[in-house]
Amino acid sequence: MIPRFFGEPGHALFGAYHPPDARRDRRRGVVLCYPGPEEYRAVHWSYRQLAMSLASAGFHVLRFDYFGTGDSAGDTGSGDLEQWVSDIGVAARELQDVGAIERIGLVGMRLGAPLALAACAGGVRVRELVLWEPVISGRAYLAQLAAEQERTLCEVRYPVDTRREPDELLGYPMGDSLRSGIERVDLLTQPFGRPDRVYIVTADDDPDASALRARVAESGRPCTHRVVPEMRLYSEEQRRSETLLAHATLDAITSFLTERTT
Repeated sequence: MIPRFFGEPGHALFGAYHPPDARRDRRRGVVLCYPGPEEYRAVHWSYRQLAMSLASAGFHVLRFDYFGTGDSAGDTGSGDLEQWVSDIGVAARELQDVGAIERIGLVGMRLGAPLALAACAGGVRVRELVLWEPVISGRAYLAQLAAEQERTLCEVRYPVDTRREPDELLGYPMGDSLRSGIERVDLLTQPFGRPDRVYIVTADDDPDASALRARVAESGRPCTHRVVPEMRLYSEEQRRSETLLAHATLDAITSFLTERTT
């Protein structure tokens, strides 16, 4: 793994580049698009494991922090969806330059899924698009975060006190621009560009994910929805471990990306 900063001066993004196993170099790249900052810590281990698995399979892999998150430039809370979609485009070009490759795939989990879709619709040429537990409705996503915050506050504060700052969720700022952008997310109506293949993977038979698969398929894009029963965010198992352990899902994503296609 090679840490690196990239992007414009004053707007540098931090990334971790995983070069491929030299014996298996596929001349293909994968950009891993993290979920929102509220869920970053819980999925970080899984993203590292996925990056290493794909690199071992011969892919050039880049995972990175959006502007205003992690170790990238920008104050915490200064980013929004429009900025993060742009960041994905910057990361895709960086990976193409570093690996001297053209073909790129995107993997987006949770909020990272609509961000990856928007980047594809905005002109990032994508071979494979993997949507892992995608946020279909932004409003439903915000409601879930708010409910999880209330549950958490009841557990950690004594006596019971569910007060919170009005512009934060799960300890991270949620300003007007970011909140309004998320509220507009609706993957069943938004454009998604022209990826060569789409893979949706969820932990249960989510009807909204199935509806998304049907919509993508109607556009003529090959699309598969696979259910991989496994730990998911905000389950009691994940809350106890504080880390999302998703071995079977990581294997499923790696298998999809390594499939031979004509």
